[in-house]
Amino acid sequence: MSSLDQIAFFWVGLDNQIPTFLVKSINLVYKNKVKIYHLTNSTTRRINGTTKTIRLNLSENLMVARLQAYKNFPYNNKLTFFCDADSLFLQKLNLFEYSENIYLIKRSHNFLMNHNWPEFYPEFVNQSSLDIMPYLFGGMALRDGKKFFSDILKICLDLPPRFHRWYGDQYALKVFLDKNKLKVNLLPINSYLKIVREVVSEKDYYLLYKNSVKMITFKGLHTKQYINESSINLLNFLNRNKLS
Repeated sequence: MSSLDQIAFFWVGLDNQIPTFLVKSINLVYKNKVKIYHLTNSTTRRINGTTKTIRLNLSENLMVARLQAYKNFPYNNKLTFFCDADSLFLQKLNLFEYSENIYLIKRSHNFLMNHNWPEFYPEFVNQSSLDIMPYLFGGMALRDGKKFFSDILKICLDLPPRFHRWYGDQYALKVFLDKNKLKVNLLPINSYLKIVREVVSEKDYYLLYKNSVKMITFKGLHTKQYINESSINLLNFLNRNKLS
């Protein structure tokens, strides 16, 4: 294991089944030799298999809460990979290959924003996803993100309250980058944030593994139902091919 491989995820709520699948996949791939940090509030239950549960005083609004959690992560000058909880790992990250402080993942597909979902967003009328939210929060690596996320959090808090409930982190990130004209280092989306929208079979995993996909994430309103079966198929794939 590279000493640089640290993984953190944000999750709050009574039901912790989804992040349990994530943690199991990480420990399978890394053979229980990686640090996994669960960023959460004071009431969410601990998730088995994590290295440390970091409890913080967080906003009730999820977009604000995630930025608060990322801001207050105990950075230690090693790259930490922050991922969405509705994800599964297939391979090690190899973060030692990256020497810069911040790595983001850019969308690979553009689409017209639905300005009426989940509530009315006048900022999204006739706007595309790449125009207003080109970078995804589902995967990013940072060596020290305290000031980075602190600045984004300030922008988010100044936005209308609807952004505190939805979209605020990605939207504020774009505002921050435009304002500061920062050079953005990128992780390849097809390796570090492969988006899936259906059950992933053992055959699918073989192709994903062959294509060096390290993590998949289940994107969309109704895709979370596929994580359980996909997790079982992942276990079978790793064991069958002696990869776990």
